[in-house]
Amino acid sequence: MAEGPDTLREPPHPLVGALIGALPRGSRVLLVGVGSGRHIPPLSAAGFDVDVLEEDAGRASRAAERFGRVEGLRVFHGSYRNPPDSFSGYDGALSTHALLHGSPAQISSALAATGGTLREGALFHLTLGSAKDPRYGRGAMLDDFTWAEETGPERGVAHAFFDVVAASALLAGWNVLELDERSAAETAGLWTHSPAETATIVHWFVRLQRPYVPIKSDIGLEAEA
Repeated sequence: MAEGPDTLREPPHPLVGALIGALPRGSRVLLVGVGSGRHIPPLSAAGFDVDVLEEDAGRASRAAERFGRVEGLRVFHGSYRNPPDSFSGYDGALSTHALLHGSPAQISSALAATGGTLREGALFHLTLGSAKDPRYGRGAMLDDFTWAEETGPERGVAHAFFDVVAASALLAGWNVLELDERSAAETAGLWTHSPAETATIVHWFVRLQRPYVPIKSDIGLEAEA
């Protein structure tokens, strides 16, 4: 996935602005998946202390090198489904692309793991793949929800797609503040998609609040460790 030199100039995802508007300065935020790093500057400018968790070693290394002098920022390489034990008490979390990838069971595990790092009442803003996305049903079928492109820059990358019933089941146990199906033409990262590709992508925009009870998923699949 080629990263263009100007990807940091892309406007932040609307869910970033929504999180910034909802949390006070000094909040601790977990960024699940760094992508091109375009969301680090606005989160930092909002006065947040940001921990980044990135599964791809190369992206984690580049982010640490590029943003290493940003005050209050730490970058970690690790699994979204098994974050470091030291991750706890976050006031908010954000994932605008990482949870588009993998099977529903893997995404369910990552959701639960992220929830375990949050304080009670904390916010989690994220995107999920929509079954209205034209990539649903295209390429190699891995399960009823999951498909992988057979050509292009995301060849072999598993993407999960949810209709409203499946998305609601996945998010069972959370306080769902928003579950909105939208075009991602203006929000999908150009660091991995061309403008022509983003024009057809459809995502769920999701705003969650961690409840004051343990989080569970009712997707009907066992979560993968």
